[in-house]
Amino acid sequence: MCVFVLEKRRMPVARPEPVEARVIAHVDLDCFYAQVEQRRHPELRGKPTAVVQYNSWKGGALIAVSYEARKFGVKRSMRGEEARKACPDIHLVQVPVAHDKADLKLYRDAGSEVCAILARMGKCERASIDEVYLDITEAATARLIQDPPQCWVSLDKEALKSHVVGLATDGDATVEVGHWLQRKDAEQNDQLLACGAAIIAELRTAVLSETQFTCSAGIAHNKMLAKLASGMHKPAQQTIVPSSAVQGLLTDLPINKIGQLGGKLGHLLEVELGVKTAGDLLQFSEAKLQDLFGMNTGTWLWRTARGINGDEVQGRMLPKSHSSGKTFPGPKSLKDLSAVGHWVRELAEVLQERLDMDIEQNNRIARLLTLHAGCHLHSSGADHARKFPSQSCALRYGKEKIADDANRLFEKALRKFCPTLNLSPRKKGSTASFPWRVTGISLSASNIVATPMLKWESSAEKSTRTGVCI
Repeated sequence: MCVFVLEKRRMPVARPEPVEARVIAHVDLDCFYAQVEQRRHPELRGKPTAVVQYNSWKGGALIAVSYEARKFGVKRSMRGEEARKACPDIHLVQVPVAHDKADLKLYRDAGSEVCAILARMGKCERASIDEVYLDITEAATARLIQDPPQCWVSLDKEALKSHVVGLATDGDATVEVGHWLQRKDAEQNDQLLACGAAIIAELRTAVLSETQFTCSAGIAHNKMLAKLASGMHKPAQQTIVPSSAVQGLLTDLPINKIGQLGGKLGHLLEVELGVKTAGDLLQFSEAKLQDLFGMNTGTWLWRTARGINGDEVQGRMLPKSHSSGKTFPGPKSLKDLSAVGHWVRELAEVLQERLDMDIEQNNRIARLLTLHAGCHLHSSGADHARKFPSQSCALRYGKEKIADDANRLFEKALRKFCPTLNLSPRKKGSTASFPWRVTGISLSASNIVATPMLKWESSAEKSTRTGVCI
């Protein structure tokens, strides 16, 4: 048996996917360097433009080409002189130079502007100057709880222009996408993606409004699929990858299009095993791949062929809020205050841990507690969907205090949701149930501010504290 030996430090790591579905986005700024120069020089907007390296040999190597220039056949592999032959009217802008080398600070700073906007809605990992990963699971879950897709009165225009992998669009694509986003029979994972698509559409609109930059995005349940999707439709578009479409997407996908398979490992798969697409990998069992490439790499390859990827988005910017939520679909819905109280306490503990971590690591405190919930009235054998009102109050630190305040907020919102409802405890032994079902709860801590560098005791160290700073 032949065993392929590869450098371990360069091998991908097989990480299991979390049990709960995630909503991950990959945001890619369109021909970013060219966009930065067009913003800096407004007279270049709408004109064929390319950015070249400081080395002027044969007009310099192109590192970014605007879409206006691409229409004339200009490619990044060209040099300036060749680009001028293809497009005589092209504008070549040289990268700033400092210390006799390309100075990318202009582009890094512009990328930071975008990153700051994207980070408003989730954990943000800046993968490069012009691309960002976002974990918007919490934001998507909160939106699903408080404003599920089937209850949306209107749809964001950018969200309606989404591409959904595997969705047939014979007629008006926006109509078909709208139906997909708002399907009443959609599984929870697809509903989360729909909420994620709406959030990413809003963020892309904010980026354009605040920075003048367009970007494309992929929305999926993991980083690998999100990255693949972001490049499928450009510029200024977004693509959703439902779980049901994963295998169809990967079957004919060249392996060199998958991250970490464009180098030696991918070449080895193609030359030695005849693997040209991700679908070709499906013929090998996990045990066989482990025998050939080792336990870790073999498992990673087996999972990759099936669209499984547990890589986490590494937060590299501070969030503007913390939240903890859980959904209770179908028969798992909560039917009484006792069950709600139990989960509120669980969520409060998680939220407090995140608050402790924030103040310990970043010296920040939150001031506002908000409760979101999804609730259905149940009467005459039918469920009636209605938006459950969110409620907020000043945040008191300590898991017990957060839980007590959140329970009060829930009861306050429930009275507004159903004014005639009697919240008095049921008599012991009573089989009567409340005429409502809770399908999700989310607690969030926001209005986060920096606090002076003072000694801090976590909730675990001093659960009875009355203030925030000791």
